[in-house]
Amino acid sequence: MASHKAYPGSCHCGDVKYEVRLKFPPINDPKTESVRIYKCNCTTCQKMGYFHCRPINPANDFILTSPAKIEELGEYRTAAKKCAFYFCKKCGVRVVGVIGTWEQVDLDVEHWAGRKEQADKEKLQRVWKSNPTTVITTDADGKEETKQSHYLSVNAVTLEPGGEIDLRKWHEDGWVFYVENLVKKEGRSEMRLKEPFEGGMY
Repeated sequence: MASHKAYPGSCHCGDVKYEVRLKFPPINDPKTESVRIYKCNCTTCQKMGYFHCRPINPANDFILTSPAKIEELGEYRTAAKKCAFYFCKKCGVRVVGVIGTWEQVDLDVEHWAGRKEQADKEKLQRVWKSNPTTVITTDADGKEETKQSHYLSVNAVTLEPGGEIDLRKWHEDGWVFYVENLVKKEGRSEMRLKEPFEGGMY
């Protein structure tokens, strides 16, 4: 039976902390709404050793609880500078990738995480959440299209281990997709289970 609950994560030194709501087990059908667990063979993810874990709703299912300012995070941008991979400036661990904008809000984190029923105004904490951003693209005919884009992926190796966060079991249970992003067919990424595409990692 699927469960939807919050899981904590952090960098190695603990300066960067977050919580993400995930629903396990994933449904390995790209057309079905589900948490996405995958490894990509693109040069960025391969060199970072990034293990993607994407919540269903990035705006509502992820909060950054530390540091107090986004500027305290290191940032490396890819995909024409649209996607930011954030890392801890002290220990260097890459924690989350985002296409979107940051917003600071006041939350009772324990209530948000489902660990208590009622929110308490006296327990409010300032946290960061992400929102969609406006992206302008140009097609082959030079026509511009404006759309909302929102992507958020935590690095699964930064989730605190225990319970359902057992990365070895994720592999054994066939939860991990492998993505082909080096050679796309008709502009699309291929996805499959069991083994990486060329150049990718298990």
